[in-house]
Amino acid sequence: MKLKIMIAACGLGLALAPVALCSGFYFSASSRQKPDDFAQQVQRLKSASAADRHEAIDKLAEMEDARAFEPLLAMLKDADSEVRAAAANALGGLPDKRAVEPLIGLLKDEVAFVRSAAARVLGQLNDKRAVEPLMAALKDSNTSVCSAAAMGLGALKDERAVPALLPLLREPAPDVRSTAAAALGDLRDRRAVDLLMGLLKDESRTVKLAAALALADIGDKRAVSALNEAVTNEREEETRTQMQEALHRLRAAPDQ
Repeated sequence: MKLKIMIAACGLGLALAPVALCSGFYFSASSRQKPDDFAQQVQRLKSASAADRHEAIDKLAEMEDARAFEPLLAMLKDADSEVRAAAANALGGLPDKRAVEPLIGLLKDEVAFVRSAAARVLGQLNDKRAVEPLMAALKDSNTSVCSAAAMGLGALKDERAVPALLPLLREPAPDVRSTAAAALGDLRDRRAVDLLMGLLKDESRTVKLAAALALADIGDKRAVSALNEAVTNEREEETRTQMQEALHRLRAAPDQ
């Protein structure tokens, strides 16, 4: 008789104690069927497929969940270079300083784009322990790594980097010259002004623009005449417009 009452209660939705038992069983079973997406992605990090591991890292990065730090840190030692780079990039979205030393170690990775990723992320983590390792990375034989190290140093805004960045303004590779110029602009150091004024005549538009923007950031009025001349001589309209904006900013800068 009791069994019949319980079955009837569940079926009719009557407010009887047995209903709570039936309903509770129903909902708990339903929740167990819902996968925990975070745990699922962490499990995928163990996949034999590098593509799966890479995708799992990207998914974890999107979640911005602090629990992902340890699993992502471990992936810096993955056998696949693209996975290592992805893990480094993902750690940049988690402001955890425990990643600094492992990422410094990654600056010596055998694959250039992994070293580049580590250099960029070290700048994002804003920890002064990365300054000297990034200065050493400026001498990397790969120009992309060199540029990423300059970018990282610009983000860290430590004046110790200025003497190491200045010679890069004379490097043959335009991407190195432009990134070094941008980094020196971030550092707001007047020691760079003369060399940056020289870059306003660079053959590369990217380099010229980076120099103009850096001079505006530094705000040294000595550069007004040189930047005005560069604006006048620039033939490419978009570049000229951006350089003109830099000139306005420079003229508006407070006297130093």
